[in-house]
Amino acid sequence: MKADTRPSMQQMVDSTTHLCSPPLIYQRLNEAINHPRTSIQQIARIISEDQGLTARLLKLANSPLFGFNKVDSIQRAATLLGTREIRDLALAVTLVANLRKVDLKDEQLLNNHWRHSISCAIVARNIAFYLREPGVERFFVAGMLHNIGRLVLCLRQPEEIKSTFRQGMTSHLPLHLIEQQIFGFDHAALGALLLETWNVPATITRMVAWHHQPTGTHLSGKDAGVIHLADLVCQALGWGPDPGIPVTPLDLKAWEMLNLPIKALDAVISQSEPQLVEIMKILEDDL
Repeated sequence: MKADTRPSMQQMVDSTTHLCSPPLIYQRLNEAINHPRTSIQQIARIISEDQGLTARLLKLANSPLFGFNKVDSIQRAATLLGTREIRDLALAVTLVANLRKVDLKDEQLLNNHWRHSISCAIVARNIAFYLREPGVERFFVAGMLHNIGRLVLCLRQPEEIKSTFRQGMTSHLPLHLIEQQIFGFDHAALGALLLETWNVPATITRMVAWHHQPTGTHLSGKDAGVIHLADLVCQALGWGPDPGIPVTPLDLKAWEMLNLPIKALDAVISQSEPQLVEIMKILEDDL
């Protein structure tokens, strides 16, 4: 019997971390936030050391997405958003910049990936806001990172991932199921393992892990359901990462669990479209 020569998830993560890793500033923020005596002023000083990150976070805080008015300092942004929320946003924003520098040899695929990720982040946050979920910024970050495992697959198994796209177009199977057939796991599980390695909060990691099967876990079913729905909405609107690939089927149990009226979903989409244009402008240097 021929041995399975496919790389494991752990091998893929291990071979990827030297190419892309969480920014040092995120690690410093993590340590500071987890220390009981750290003040908001200290958090602001750490972020302010990175001028590019500071500028982007202030633009985000002043964008229609957040609805604040004249936020002119990181300390003010951290006060309004919360220290953990500003840390998570810092991770998402800097990862966009860092991972854009990775040589994927397919610029269009990479651009599609980030546009889908950013649109999913916006829609997920707006759904969570409508549902009055606590800590809505974590939904923004989870939406931004939900497909990061597919980016790893593109880096490490480029020919195989192209095969999943081709099969998706002809078989009409969801891509994550084709990934399971080819790799033995899907991008959701791979992305979650990578984020765990980076010590990303479990609330975000679980949403990434379960966004294709949100009712498969009791730990974060509703949270993952928000990312699941946002992902499908973005695909249906043409904000998907894979042009020509059929939209992933909706998990009806997740839809029932969210209990989101259709009219509310229409409002979320109408709200998200102009925000997407605005956030793309803010991050356009990275895209």
